[in-house]
Amino acid sequence: FKVKIMDDYIKTIGLSTYENIKQDIIFGILPPLKKLKLRELTETYNASVSTLREILSRLTGDGFVLSLEQKGFCVSPVSKSDLIEIANLRILIESHALKKSIENSTTDWEAELLSAHHKLKIYENDMLKNKYNNKNDWKRNDSKFHQTLVKNCCSENLIKLHELIFDKYLRYQFLFLTFRGNDSILEHQKLLDYTLEKNFSEAQKVLEKHIYKGIDKIDLDLKMR
Repeated sequence: FKVKIMDDYIKTIGLSTYENIKQDIIFGILPPLKKLKLRELTETYNASVSTLREILSRLTGDGFVLSLEQKGFCVSPVSKSDLIEIANLRILIESHALKKSIENSTTDWEAELLSAHHKLKIYENDMLKNKYNNKNDWKRNDSKFHQTLVKNCCSENLIKLHELIFDKYLRYQFLFLTFRGNDSILEHQKLLDYTLEKNFSEAQKVLEKHIYKGIDKIDLDLKMR
């Protein structure tokens, strides 16, 4: 019994450390191509070398870390082609999951979606007034809204796949993309309205526009030199 408790504790610590390192990569605290030295990581994340090796291998499989032959690990690089591919994958996955969510629509899900949008709108309006003072809170609520849009698709595999692609897209947002003001606010409102109207074809069109508009706002070649 004690062994099982210890195993569960180690798994919990490992999962927590995995999430912490992934979030630091997404938020740019660990920038692209940064060498991930095990000695430094043990001090920063208070985890053992063996746990960190396992976590870095998992992050490599998820695409956030590169394993360098005979040289350890580093944070994955960024590129224009990678961002465009991630954006296309996000559209493909999120559009399909959104359609399924709408088809499975329930009152509870619609209420949760309204709540997520309400919170997002508060931060978006705050962003308009205070510019980027609440960027982290804004993006967390933006993520929550989009995750809620797809969570009613009734497929754990699809939800997990969407979360992975969304996190990769989110990383680029923190590194390069900016808040688009009223355009983004209007797109989120339309996404909500069409979803509640169960008009998935129009909701999908808005979603595609919303994602592509996001990457159109920056000079990718200039930013990624």
